Amino acid sequence: MSKYTIGVYLLLALIKGLAISFISATYVVFLTSRGMNLFEVSLINFVFFATLFFCEVPTGVVADNIGRKTSFVISCFLLSLSMFIYAAMYSFWGFAFAEVVAALGFTFSSGAFQAWIVDKLKSENYKGPLEVVFAREQQVTHFAGIVGAFCGAFLADKNIVFPWIAGGFSFFLAGILAIIFMREEHFVRQKISFKEGISAMKRTALLSFRYSRENKAFKFIALMGIFHYFTIQAPNMQWQPFFSQFLSSKTSLGVIFGMVSVCIILGAAYSSYFLRAMKSKRRALVASQAVIGAGVFMTVLFDCFPFALSVFLIHEFARGVFRPIKDLYLNKSITSDERATLISFESMFRHVGGMTGLLFCGFTAEYVSISAAWMFSGGVLLALTLYLMGNGRS
Repeated sequence: MSKYTIGVYLLLALIKGLAISFISATYVVFLTSRGMNLFEVSLINFVFFATLFFCEVPTGVVADNIGRKTSFVISCFLLSLSMFIYAAMYSFWGFAFAEVVAALGFTFSSGAFQAWIVDKLKSENYKGPLEVVFAREQQVTHFAGIVGAFCGAFLADKNIVFPWIAGGFSFFLAGILAIIFMREEHFVRQKISFKEGISAMKRTALLSFRYSRENKAFKFIALMGIFHYFTIQAPNMQWQPFFSQFLSSKTSLGVIFGMVSVCIILGAAYSSYFLRAMKSKRRALVASQAVIGAGVFMTVLFDCFPFALSVFLIHEFARGVFRPIKDLYLNKSITSDERATLISFESMFRHVGGMTGLLFCGFTAEYVSISAAWMFSGGVLLALTLYLMGNGRS
Protein backbone atom coordinates (compact mmCIF):
# COMPACT_ATOMS: atom_id res chain seq x y z
CA MET A 1 0.00 0.00 0.00
CA SER A 2 2.81 2.42 0.87
CA LYS A 3 4.47 1.70 -2.49
CA TYR A 4 1.25 2.74 -4.25
CA THR A 5 1.01 5.95 -2.18
CA ILE A 6 4.64 6.90 -2.82
CA GLY A 7 4.19 6.03 -6.51
CA VAL A 8 1.20 8.37 -6.84
CA TYR A 9 3.05 11.12 -4.98
CA LEU A 10 6.07 10.85 -7.26
CA LEU A 11 3.94 10.61 -10.42
CA LEU A 12 2.09 13.82 -9.57
CA ALA A 13 5.36 15.51 -8.59
CA LEU A 14 6.78 14.45 -11.97
CA ILE A 15 3.90 15.93 -13.97
CA LYS A 16 3.89 19.15 -11.92
CA GLY A 17 7.63 19.44 -12.37
CA LEU A 18 7.24 18.94 -16.10
CA ALA A 19 4.45 21.53 -16.27
CA ILE A 20 6.38 24.30 -14.55
CA SER A 21 9.66 23.49 -16.29
CA PHE A 22 8.21 24.16 -19.75
CA ILE A 23 8.52 27.88 -19.00
CA SER A 24 11.47 27.80 -16.56
CA ALA A 25 14.21 28.36 -19.12
CA THR A 26 12.46 31.18 -20.98
CA TYR A 27 10.22 32.89 -18.40
CA VAL A 28 12.18 36.15 -18.17
CA VAL A 29 12.90 36.08 -21.91
CA PHE A 30 9.14 35.81 -22.54
CA LEU A 31 8.36 38.80 -20.32
CA THR A 32 11.10 40.98 -21.79
CA SER A 33 9.93 40.02 -25.30
CA ARG A 34 6.56 41.54 -24.35
CA GLY A 35 8.03 44.85 -23.22
CA MET A 36 8.88 44.31 -19.54
CA ASN A 37 12.22 45.48 -18.10
CA LEU A 38 14.07 43.61 -15.31
CA PHE A 39 12.52 45.71 -12.54
CA GLU A 40 9.00 45.15 -13.95
CA VAL A 41 9.74 41.42 -14.16
CA SER A 42 10.62 41.49 -10.47
CA LEU A 43 7.49 43.52 -9.63
CA ILE A 44 5.34 40.95 -11.43
CA ASN A 45 6.91 38.25 -9.29
CA PHE A 46 6.49 40.45 -6.21
CA VAL A 47 2.72 40.22 -6.84
CA PHE A 48 3.13 36.44 -6.85
CA PHE A 49 4.96 36.37 -3.51
CA ALA A 50 2.59 38.91 -1.91
CA THR A 51 -0.39 36.73 -2.85
CA LEU A 52 1.42 33.70 -1.45
CA PHE A 53 2.05 35.55 1.80
CA PHE A 54 -1.58 36.52 2.40
CA CYS A 55 -3.11 33.25 1.23
CA GLU A 56 -0.81 30.60 2.72
CA VAL A 57 -2.59 30.20 6.07
CA PRO A 58 -6.20 30.40 4.72
CA THR A 59 -5.51 27.80 2.03
CA GLY A 60 -3.64 25.66 4.56
CA VAL A 61 -6.76 25.72 6.74
CA VAL A 62 -8.79 24.57 3.71
CA ALA A 63 -6.47 21.58 3.37
CA ASP A 64 -6.65 20.77 7.09
CA ASN A 65 -10.47 20.98 7.16
CA ILE A 66 -11.81 19.76 3.80
CA GLY A 67 -8.99 17.54 2.60
CA ARG A 68 -5.48 17.64 1.22
CA LYS A 69 -6.57 15.87 -1.97
CA THR A 70 -9.27 18.47 -2.67
CA SER A 71 -6.80 21.26 -2.02
CA PHE A 72 -4.23 19.73 -4.38
CA VAL A 73 -6.76 19.28 -7.20
CA ILE A 74 -7.85 22.93 -6.88
CA SER A 75 -4.17 23.88 -7.06
CA CYS A 76 -3.58 22.03 -10.32
CA PHE A 77 -6.57 23.61 -12.07
CA LEU A 78 -5.67 27.13 -10.90
CA LEU A 79 -2.09 26.69 -12.10
CA SER A 80 -3.36 25.43 -15.44
CA LEU A 81 -5.58 28.51 -15.77
CA SER A 82 -2.70 30.85 -14.90
CA MET A 83 -0.57 29.40 -17.70
CA PHE A 84 -3.27 30.03 -20.31
CA ILE A 85 -3.84 33.58 -19.00
CA TYR A 86 -0.12 34.29 -19.25
CA ALA A 87 -0.02 33.12 -22.86
CA ALA A 88 -2.75 35.61 -23.80
CA MET A 89 -1.40 38.71 -22.00
CA TYR A 90 0.75 41.64 -23.18
CA SER A 91 0.56 44.12 -20.27
CA PHE A 92 2.08 44.46 -16.80
CA TRP A 93 -1.33 44.23 -15.11
CA GLY A 94 -2.32 41.23 -17.22
CA PHE A 95 0.79 39.36 -16.12
CA ALA A 96 0.22 40.48 -12.51
CA PHE A 97 -3.30 39.01 -12.61
CA ALA A 98 -1.93 35.74 -13.97
CA GLU A 99 0.56 35.69 -11.07
CA VAL A 100 -2.28 36.12 -8.55
CA VAL A 101 -4.03 33.06 -10.02
CA ALA A 102 -0.76 31.10 -10.06
CA ALA A 103 0.03 32.06 -6.46
CA LEU A 104 -3.38 30.89 -5.30
CA GLY A 105 -2.67 27.63 -7.08
CA PHE A 106 0.65 27.21 -5.33
CA THR A 107 -0.76 28.00 -1.88
CA PHE A 108 -3.43 25.33 -2.25
CA SER A 109 -0.72 22.70 -2.67
CA SER A 110 2.30 24.09 -0.78
CA GLY A 111 1.32 22.50 2.53
CA ALA A 112 -1.35 20.08 1.36
CA PHE A 113 0.73 17.90 -0.96
CA GLN A 114 3.43 17.17 1.62
CA ALA A 115 0.86 16.85 4.42
CA TRP A 116 -1.02 14.27 2.32
CA ILE A 117 2.00 12.00 1.82
CA VAL A 118 3.23 12.30 5.42
CA ASP A 119 -0.14 11.53 7.02
CA LYS A 120 -1.10 8.88 4.42
CA LEU A 121 2.13 6.99 5.03
CA LYS A 122 1.62 7.37 8.78
CA SER A 123 -1.87 5.83 8.46
CA GLU A 124 -0.29 2.92 6.55
CA ASN A 125 2.32 2.37 9.29
CA TYR A 126 5.15 3.19 6.91
CA LYS A 127 8.50 2.67 8.66
CA GLY A 128 10.87 4.00 6.01
CA PRO A 129 12.76 7.31 6.29
CA LEU A 130 10.77 10.33 5.15
CA GLU A 131 13.88 12.12 3.97
CA VAL A 132 14.31 9.47 1.27
CA VAL A 133 10.77 10.16 0.00
CA PHE A 134 11.42 13.92 -0.07
CA ALA A 135 14.76 13.39 -1.80
CA ARG A 136 13.14 11.19 -4.45
CA GLU A 137 10.45 13.82 -4.96
CA GLN A 138 13.10 16.44 -5.64
CA GLN A 139 15.00 14.08 -7.93
CA VAL A 140 11.85 13.26 -9.91
CA THR A 141 10.82 16.91 -10.10
CA HIS A 142 14.17 18.01 -11.43
CA PHE A 143 14.45 15.07 -13.80
CA ALA A 144 11.18 16.33 -15.25
CA GLY A 145 12.79 19.76 -15.24
CA ILE A 146 15.57 18.57 -17.53
CA VAL A 147 13.12 17.23 -20.10
CA GLY A 148 10.60 20.04 -19.74
CA ALA A 149 13.11 22.89 -19.84
CA PHE A 150 14.80 21.62 -22.97
CA CYS A 151 11.47 20.96 -24.69
CA GLY A 152 10.11 24.32 -23.55
CA ALA A 153 13.17 26.19 -24.80
CA PHE A 154 12.95 24.34 -28.11
CA LEU A 155 9.26 25.27 -28.38
CA ALA A 156 10.10 28.89 -27.51
CA ASP A 157 12.47 29.05 -30.49
CA LYS A 158 9.41 28.18 -32.61
CA ASN A 159 6.95 30.44 -30.77
CA ILE A 160 7.52 32.10 -27.38
CA VAL A 161 3.92 31.23 -26.32
CA PHE A 162 4.11 27.45 -26.92
CA PRO A 163 5.80 26.60 -23.55
CA TRP A 164 2.92 28.24 -21.65
CA ILE A 165 0.30 26.24 -23.55
CA ALA A 166 2.21 23.01 -22.90
CA GLY A 167 2.47 23.86 -19.18
CA GLY A 168 -1.25 24.65 -18.95
CA PHE A 169 -2.24 21.29 -20.37
CA SER A 170 0.22 19.46 -18.10
CA PHE A 171 -1.17 21.03 -14.92
CA PHE A 172 -4.68 20.16 -16.08
CA LEU A 173 -3.58 16.54 -16.55
CA ALA A 174 -2.10 16.49 -13.03
CA GLY A 175 -5.46 17.61 -11.60
CA ILE A 176 -7.35 14.85 -13.44
CA LEU A 177 -4.87 12.17 -12.31
CA ALA A 178 -5.08 13.42 -8.71
CA ILE A 179 -8.88 13.03 -8.78
CA ILE A 180 -8.49 9.46 -10.01
CA PHE A 181 -5.52 8.12 -8.03
CA MET A 182 -5.05 10.07 -4.78
CA ARG A 183 -6.62 8.27 -1.82
CA GLU A 184 -7.49 9.89 1.48
CA GLU A 185 -9.48 7.31 3.45
CA HIS A 186 -7.65 8.27 6.64
CA PHE A 187 -8.94 11.86 6.43
CA VAL A 188 -12.29 12.74 7.99
CA ARG A 189 -13.78 15.68 6.11
CA GLN A 190 -15.35 18.33 8.31
CA LYS A 191 -18.52 20.22 7.43
CA ILE A 192 -18.00 23.79 8.56
CA SER A 193 -19.95 26.99 8.11
CA PHE A 194 -18.35 30.23 6.94
CA LYS A 195 -18.25 31.49 10.55
CA GLU A 196 -16.64 28.27 11.72
CA GLY A 197 -14.14 28.52 8.87
CA ILE A 198 -13.09 32.01 9.98
CA SER A 199 -12.74 30.75 13.55
CA ALA A 200 -10.62 27.86 12.31
CA MET A 201 -8.35 30.29 10.47
CA LYS A 202 -7.94 32.42 13.58
CA ARG A 203 -7.29 29.36 15.72
CA THR A 204 -4.66 27.91 13.38
CA ALA A 205 -3.06 31.32 12.81
CA LEU A 206 -2.64 31.74 16.57
CA LEU A 207 -1.20 28.23 16.77
CA SER A 208 1.25 29.10 14.02
CA PHE A 209 2.38 32.29 15.76
CA ARG A 210 2.86 30.36 18.98
CA TYR A 211 5.00 27.82 17.16
CA SER A 212 7.11 30.59 15.66
CA ARG A 213 7.81 31.95 19.17
CA GLU A 214 8.18 28.76 21.19
CA ASN A 215 9.49 26.06 18.84
CA LYS A 216 13.24 26.62 18.40
CA ALA A 217 13.49 24.36 15.36
CA PHE A 218 10.58 26.11 13.64
CA LYS A 219 12.08 29.53 14.44
CA PHE A 220 15.46 28.46 13.05
CA ILE A 221 13.91 27.14 9.81
CA ALA A 222 11.90 30.34 9.40
CA LEU A 223 15.02 32.49 9.81
CA MET A 224 16.95 30.42 7.29
CA GLY A 225 14.02 30.55 4.88
CA ILE A 226 13.82 34.35 4.91
CA PHE A 227 17.49 34.84 4.04
CA HIS A 228 17.59 31.89 1.62
CA TYR A 229 14.71 33.24 -0.44
CA PHE A 230 16.05 36.80 -0.32
CA THR A 231 19.32 35.59 -1.82
CA ILE A 232 18.09 33.25 -4.54
CA GLN A 233 15.77 35.77 -6.20
CA ALA A 234 18.72 37.33 -8.05
CA PRO A 235 19.87 34.10 -9.75
CA ASN A 236 16.29 32.87 -10.16
CA MET A 237 15.17 35.97 -12.04
CA GLN A 238 18.36 36.98 -13.82
CA TRP A 239 20.27 33.85 -14.81
CA GLN A 240 18.64 33.96 -18.25
CA PRO A 241 19.74 37.52 -19.17
CA PHE A 242 23.12 36.96 -17.47
CA PHE A 243 23.99 33.82 -19.43
CA SER A 244 22.30 35.02 -22.64
CA GLN A 245 25.30 37.29 -23.21
CA PHE A 246 27.33 34.12 -23.87
CA LEU A 247 24.69 32.23 -25.91
CA SER A 248 23.12 32.39 -29.37
CA SER A 249 19.72 30.67 -28.96
CA LYS A 250 16.89 30.07 -26.47
CA THR A 251 17.42 26.30 -26.78
CA SER A 252 20.83 26.81 -25.12
CA LEU A 253 19.03 28.21 -22.08
CA GLY A 254 17.13 24.94 -21.92
CA VAL A 255 20.42 23.05 -21.88
CA ILE A 256 21.65 25.19 -18.96
CA PHE A 257 18.41 24.62 -17.05
CA GLY A 258 18.81 20.89 -17.67
CA MET A 259 22.30 21.05 -16.16
CA VAL A 260 20.88 22.95 -13.19
CA SER A 261 18.29 20.21 -12.69
CA VAL A 262 20.98 17.50 -12.80
CA CYS A 263 22.95 19.35 -10.12
CA ILE A 264 19.88 19.67 -7.89
CA ILE A 265 19.08 15.97 -8.38
CA LEU A 266 22.62 15.05 -7.38
CA GLY A 267 22.46 17.43 -4.42
CA ALA A 268 19.20 15.90 -3.24
CA ALA A 269 20.68 12.40 -3.57
CA TYR A 270 23.72 13.47 -1.58
CA SER A 271 21.69 15.21 1.15
CA SER A 272 21.21 12.13 3.36
CA TYR A 273 24.97 11.38 3.28
CA PHE A 274 25.76 15.03 3.97
CA LEU A 275 23.37 15.03 6.93
CA ARG A 276 25.06 11.99 8.44
CA ALA A 277 28.49 13.54 7.90
CA MET A 278 27.48 16.82 9.57
CA LYS A 279 25.74 14.95 12.45
CA SER A 280 23.29 17.83 12.92
CA LYS A 281 20.39 19.10 10.82
CA ARG A 282 21.15 22.69 11.82
CA ARG A 283 24.82 22.38 10.96
CA ALA A 284 23.97 20.78 7.61
CA LEU A 285 21.55 23.60 6.76
CA VAL A 286 24.03 26.33 7.69
CA ALA A 287 26.85 24.70 5.69
CA SER A 288 24.71 24.30 2.56
CA GLN A 289 23.55 27.91 2.87
CA ALA A 290 27.18 29.07 3.00
CA VAL A 291 27.90 27.35 -0.33
CA ILE A 292 24.73 28.84 -1.86
CA GLY A 293 25.68 32.37 -0.79
CA ALA A 294 29.27 32.01 -2.00
CA GLY A 295 28.10 30.61 -5.34
CA VAL A 296 25.70 33.49 -5.99
CA PHE A 297 28.36 36.04 -5.02
CA MET A 298 31.14 34.51 -7.16
CA THR A 299 29.26 33.58 -10.36
CA VAL A 300 29.15 37.14 -11.68
CA LEU A 301 32.86 37.72 -10.99
CA PHE A 302 33.76 35.67 -14.07
CA ASP A 303 33.64 36.94 -17.65
CA CYS A 304 34.57 33.45 -18.85
CA PHE A 305 31.43 31.40 -19.54
CA PRO A 306 32.77 27.97 -18.38
CA PHE A 307 33.99 29.37 -15.03
CA ALA A 308 30.80 31.37 -14.38
CA LEU A 309 28.62 28.39 -15.26
CA SER A 310 30.66 26.03 -13.06
CA VAL A 311 30.30 28.21 -9.96
CA PHE A 312 26.59 28.71 -10.71
CA LEU A 313 26.08 24.93 -10.90
CA ILE A 314 27.91 24.39 -7.59
CA HIS A 315 25.46 26.77 -5.91
CA GLU A 316 22.55 24.83 -7.48
CA PHE A 317 23.99 21.55 -6.13
CA ALA A 318 23.99 23.10 -2.64
CA ARG A 319 20.35 24.13 -3.12
CA GLY A 320 19.59 20.48 -3.89
CA VAL A 321 21.24 19.45 -0.62
CA PHE A 322 19.39 22.09 1.40
CA ARG A 323 15.75 21.32 0.51
CA PRO A 324 15.33 17.67 1.70
CA ILE A 325 17.14 18.40 4.97
CA LYS A 326 14.98 21.46 5.59
CA ASP A 327 11.78 19.49 4.82
CA LEU A 328 12.83 16.68 7.16
CA TYR A 329 13.70 19.09 9.98
CA LEU A 330 10.40 20.94 9.57
CA ASN A 331 8.18 17.84 9.47
CA LYS A 332 9.94 16.34 12.49
CA SER A 333 9.23 19.54 14.43
CA ILE A 334 5.44 19.87 13.94
CA THR A 335 2.30 17.92 14.79
CA SER A 336 0.11 15.99 12.32
CA ASP A 337 -3.22 17.72 13.01
CA GLU A 338 -2.08 21.11 11.78
CA ARG A 339 0.72 19.92 9.50
CA ALA A 340 -0.60 21.55 6.31
CA THR A 341 -1.20 24.89 8.06
CA LEU A 342 2.19 24.95 9.78
CA ILE A 343 4.03 24.06 6.57
CA SER A 344 2.11 26.88 4.92
CA PHE A 345 3.01 29.24 7.76
CA GLU A 346 6.68 28.37 7.34
CA SER A 347 6.24 29.22 3.67
CA MET A 348 5.06 32.71 4.66
CA PHE A 349 8.48 33.50 6.11
CA ARG A 350 10.10 32.41 2.86
CA HIS A 351 7.70 34.67 0.97
CA VAL A 352 8.80 37.66 3.07
CA GLY A 353 12.38 36.97 2.04
CA GLY A 354 11.30 36.42 -1.56
CA MET A 355 9.34 39.68 -1.79
CA THR A 356 12.19 41.69 -0.31
CA GLY A 357 14.73 39.99 -2.54
CA LEU A 358 12.68 40.59 -5.67
CA LEU A 359 12.33 44.31 -5.05
CA PHE A 360 16.01 44.71 -4.28
CA CYS A 361 17.49 42.53 -7.01
CA GLY A 362 15.09 43.79 -9.69
CA PHE A 363 15.78 47.46 -8.94
CA THR A 364 19.53 46.93 -8.61
CA ALA A 365 19.82 44.83 -11.79
CA GLU A 366 17.87 47.36 -13.87
CA TYR A 367 19.40 50.56 -12.54
CA VAL A 368 22.91 49.42 -11.42
CA SER A 369 23.90 46.00 -12.76
CA ILE A 370 23.08 42.31 -12.54
CA SER A 371 26.51 41.73 -10.97
CA ALA A 372 25.77 44.17 -8.13
CA ALA A 373 22.44 42.47 -7.40
CA TRP A 374 24.04 39.01 -7.22
CA MET A 375 27.02 40.06 -5.12
CA PHE A 376 24.91 41.84 -2.51
CA SER A 377 22.36 38.99 -2.35
CA GLY A 378 25.06 36.35 -1.93
CA GLY A 379 26.82 38.51 0.64
CA VAL A 380 23.67 38.73 2.77
CA LEU A 381 23.43 34.92 3.00
CA LEU A 382 27.13 34.61 3.77
CA ALA A 383 26.80 37.20 6.54
CA LEU A 384 23.94 35.25 8.14
CA THR A 385 25.96 32.05 7.93
CA LEU A 386 28.96 33.62 9.63
CA TYR A 387 26.68 35.06 12.32
CA LEU A 388 25.13 31.67 13.08
CA MET A 389 28.53 30.00 13.16
CA GLY A 390 30.03 32.71 15.35
CA ASN A 391 27.21 32.53 17.88
CA GLY A 392 27.27 28.74 18.15
CA ARG A 393 23.72 28.35 16.85
CA SER A 394 24.60 25.91 14.09
